[in-house]
Amino acid sequence: MPLRTPMPAENTDDSAILDSLENLADRNRLLERLNGELRAQWNFGSIALVGWRPGDGGIHYLAVPALMVFSSAQKHRRIVHGERMMEERTFKDIAELLEAKAEHFSFDLAEDRPAPVSPADINSVFNRYAITQTRNRAVFLHDIAGFSLFSPEEQAAQLSTLEYSLNIAEEKIAYFGTEVDLARSTTGDGYYAWNRIKGEDADVNVFCVLMVALAHQALQHRKITQRQIPTIRTVFGRGSHYSYHQNNRVSADDSDYIVCEITINLARLIDFAKPNQILISSLSRNSSDESGSSNILEFFDHAAAVLEGLRNFEMGELTISRISTYLTGAQISDGSYAVRELDITDKHGMKHTAYNAKVNIFLADDEPIFLGLQDENTTSIA
Repeated sequence: MPLRTPMPAENTDDSAILDSLENLADRNRLLERLNGELRAQWNFGSIALVGWRPGDGGIHYLAVPALMVFSSAQKHRRIVHGERMMEERTFKDIAELLEAKAEHFSFDLAEDRPAPVSPADINSVFNRYAITQTRNRAVFLHDIAGFSLFSPEEQAAQLSTLEYSLNIAEEKIAYFGTEVDLARSTTGDGYYAWNRIKGEDADVNVFCVLMVALAHQALQHRKITQRQIPTIRTVFGRGSHYSYHQNNRVSADDSDYIVCEITINLARLIDFAKPNQILISSLSRNSSDESGSSNILEFFDHAAAVLEGLRNFEMGELTISRISTYLTGAQISDGSYAVRELDITDKHGMKHTAYNAKVNIFLADDEPIFLGLQDENTTSIA
């Protein structure tokens, strides 16, 4: 039975409208039934869904113990990588590797009637109970300096303004036609944030969101009391991670969470960042997906050039002419500046490499704002 997405009727007569509403109702009922079955398979988190394919008037899918997913991830890349919808050969190969019997969910529709759902619809439900790995994605961590020293009311106000800045930044980036679907998870005193969209361009876009958010925070400092606007430390990096959705006993949540190499790296580096500092992380020493420090330096130059192209946009009562960012370092004999590499050893003895960034915000009708630390203030963190 083919899958399809119902197309809106071209005419607006009553029968067409009723048909469209009926298709939508059928779609919602089918997805609700699918969610119910997959949720039962999930069994409070002990089981993870691995993959599915269309067949026999519905879908076939694989459900295995969650711990087996992690222990078997190296046996076949599609166990945790790529889309959860699989070709028949791949589906069978993974079923054999995991010694899993395929389950079947029936659409319960007449044979000649297309199912009113698309693969994307099914993935939207299926992914709630799946575990996937992304080999390389940009993530940044905002951390509020001295958070524990503030009153509960001040802490809530600071987290709220930080969230507001992220929302504003995403909106401003969208104004330029740049696609960002910003996800975030709280650390208690800040946020991890990343683009749900994958790829090099998506990573550049989330970098631009970070810089615009920093600009918004700086402008907020001008007009709101210091204890309501947080002083933040920021680390940006790229690396691998596992993704999963938050589900609990009562309901399935569409919120996604990430954990593993990139989040661990950022969390360890943030301990060395000073208030108002912006660190750019290189995972050259502990990531098989990064070819060295040159990778993050090339990415930074590319992202900084894209950021320079975002010009003359309003931020509150002011207009930002442009935002410029660069990595700091010592001046050399020809008068130019070398980029300083900061070698950091964390409390676990793990080695990290990072770079100090500065951000210049140029305003149309006001003095520029300079964010980040000067190079001479960074050498003590390594």
